[in-house]
Order: sequence, then C-alpha cells, then structure tokens
Amino acid sequence: MSIATVAVFAKSWNGTAQTSSALTRHTTIKSLADHPHPSLHIHTMSSSAESSTNSHEHPQGSCPVTGKTYDYCPRQNGDVRSPCPALNALANHGYLPRDGKNIGPLDLVRALKNGYHLSTVLACILSFGSMFLLGQFRSVSLSDLARHNMIEHNASLVHRDDNNGAEYAPTKVDKKLLAALCADGGKIVPDNITLEDAARIRVKREAECGKLDGVHSEIARGEIVIAIGVLGGKDASKNGVKISALHEWMQHERMPVGWKPDHTQGLYQTYKMTKYVRERMREMDSQQASSKPAESH
Repeated sequence: MSIATVAVFAKSWNGTAQTSSALTRHTTIKSLADHPHPSLHIHTMSSSAESSTNSHEHPQGSCPVTGKTYDYCPRQNGDVRSPCPALNALANHGYLPRDGKNIGPLDLVRALKNGYHLSTVLACILSFGSMFLLGQFRSVSLSDLARHNMIEHNASLVHRDDNNGAEYAPTKVDKKLLAALCADGGKIVPDNITLEDAARIRVKREAECGKLDGVHSEIARGEIVIAIGVLGGKDASKNGVKISALHEWMQHERMPVGWKPDHTQGLYQTYKMTKYVRERMREMDSQQASSKPAESH
C-alpha cells in the first residue's frame, strides 16, 4: 500500500547528507502532524471485537461496538477499503475513520504514526506522496487507492491483476496468492519471510505477470519492505517477519494478535531495506537471463 510510495521518493534520496535537509523541510508539517502516541497498544481479540462481526454501520467513521478504542472491527456495510492491507487494518482498528471515507493527509500521518510507529518524516512522505500520485490534495477515501495504475499496480503479491481494463482493481485479498506468498517464505530463516525471500518472491511474481514500470516496481518493493520492517520488529532487516503474523495481517486486515511496535520505522532504515531488495532482484534477474539457452537464429 499504497503506503509504499516512499520507495519512489527514497530512490532519489542518496545518503545521510540529505537527511538533515529532509528533516528541515518537514519541520512545519511535523508541528502540525505530531500527535501524542497512545501508550503502546498490544492487540488482542477482545469481546467487543469478537461481537463486532454482527452487522452494523459506521456512521461518520465511528463504531458503535468498539467505541473510541482501537479494537478490531471488520468492514461493515457502507464501508470502503483499498488494495492496501496496511491502510485497511488501520481503518479496521479505528486509527483511520472506520468507514474508510473522507481521510485528510494529516489523518493519514497520525494513523501511520500511532498504528505502526512510522517516523514523522516517513509518514508525511507516504501520506502526501500518495495524495500527490492520486491527484487528490484535500481528502481521499480508501477506495480511491484502487484506481488502476495510479498507486495500485499489477503483479501484486496478494491481489489478482486488473486485466479487463477496469478503472478500479480488486481490493479483496486472493487466498491462493496469499498461500503462495507464505509458502515461498522460510527459505532463509525458518517460519519467516526475510528481505532475501521478498526479493525472490517479487522476481517470481513479475515473471508470472510481466515487468512493472520504474515507479510501480519501486512501489511494489516498498510495500513488502515496510510490511517486513513494521511487523518484523527492530531486527526485521536481518530476521524478517513471522509468516503467521504477515498472513493474519493480510488475510484479516487486522494487527496480529499480541503484536505491538517495538521501534520507530524511519525513512533511512526503509531506504536501506528497499535498496537491498532492489539490488538482489537485479542480481536474480541477471542470473536467470544468463542461465537461459541462447536463442537460435
């Protein structure tokens, strides 16, 4: 999701010398967007979350079952969602309006910071960058992110391609693709999907669906990198993320039970992780090309 627009901007961000200027440029935004983090919220399946499966509505983005808590409540009638599990989970937990509608850029910034502990700079780049790519500068609904080939793209890890020329791509996770994603993990660290796994999985998916253009290839890499970085914890760049946690997050679009952020995911850390995946994908592509027999003329 989606939220991975950071990869597009991070690709042109070359080293720590520019970190200072980036922080300076966002000083004004930071003062507007800063919102005290709630105490670290350990996500559990409370009785209110379990009962929220009973059909109800979310008037003006609020939930009559969970109230002002961050308890999980799945999408209800009238709600809209995106192809991005990260943003959908934020709505299902009440960090974003639960109906997924009328979301301003600072709403996105606060939700990304409070829900996933992204740094202010990273949250601002993702939020304002996404709205820039969509051409919507005041507010968005989560369904806007499904507009094909804006931020959404083919060769998604868990969504079918939009092959029929539809304006809006599928937003529901495809269970077979999710199962294939999880089955392809664990090659480096048992039961985990690491950055090395992520590079191999992306190469495989693009071999099946076709290569992405430069912008969408960066977005696609950023999606899995941020998922690993946030859900995998402070050592995610080395150990990856638990397959079971990633599966729960993507399948149910909720924070994994028992999970809580243990670090702030920043721009530089995300840049380094994305750079590693990009370079490994290039190496894998080169190895595959060299191993193919030469075509006869």
